[in-house]
Amino acid sequence: MIKFFRKIRQNLLLEGKIGKYLKYAIGEIILVVLGILIALQLNNLNDERKTENLRQVYYKQLLQDFENDKAYIKEHSSRIDSNMVKFRTFKDIYNQPNLPINKIISKVRNLAWPLYNVQFKSNTIHTLQNTGDIKLMPPIIREQLISLEKYIEETEKVSKYNNDKSGEGTSAAANKFGSEEFAFKNIQNQPKLLEYVFEEKNLIELLIKLEFSQYMKVESEQGSLIRFKNILSDMEEIEILINKELKK
Repeated sequence: MIKFFRKIRQNLLLEGKIGKYLKYAIGEIILVVLGILIALQLNNLNDERKTENLRQVYYKQLLQDFENDKAYIKEHSSRIDSNMVKFRTFKDIYNQPNLPINKIISKVRNLAWPLYNVQFKSNTIHTLQNTGDIKLMPPIIREQLISLEKYIEETEKVSKYNNDKSGEGTSAAANKFGSEEFAFKNIQNQPKLLEYVFEEKNLIELLIKLEFSQYMKVESEQGSLIRFKNILSDMEEIEILINKELKK
């Protein structure tokens, strides 16, 4: 094709048709420029299509993450609600006057002691930020995703901090008085050990340490429940925006 156009130009020059040659050359330049512009436009359209496809993939991943996070919140909240019932039952014993310390201690054993740090497993928002693909999201969705991710991270940190403090209280009690099995099973045939562990001042100290531990645990769980409600609300708002984008 190039040889064909070159031959035409050469013939025009040989025939001395300079005016026609210039017009033809200009026309050829215009055709080349148009070809380049069309190629660029097609390339841009292809890039936009790829970007939109990637954005659609992220939208679907985000919606799936939200479903997983909702299931996690439901499971964790159910566990907390069960723990709260036990804690309220325990608190009711203080309405009874002049209870022996060892009886209060025995009720402590009925409380829920395992510590569960809040830890979400979904990571699409984190991936969007790390890869820079967060810029693919419309501004309003992008801002809400960044805000949600920050709030989730704060929720996890607060949960861990309070649970760590609760664990410190339990550890302090165990370091001085031993394990539950030690106090209530292993030393039953050891009068001197029983006398020390169940001496009233020691029981009071033990109770105070365990009370602090349970208090921090409850603070952690109640705080998580409040934050869960906010997280669910934020997720619902983002879901509405994403579904609108998917319907376009």
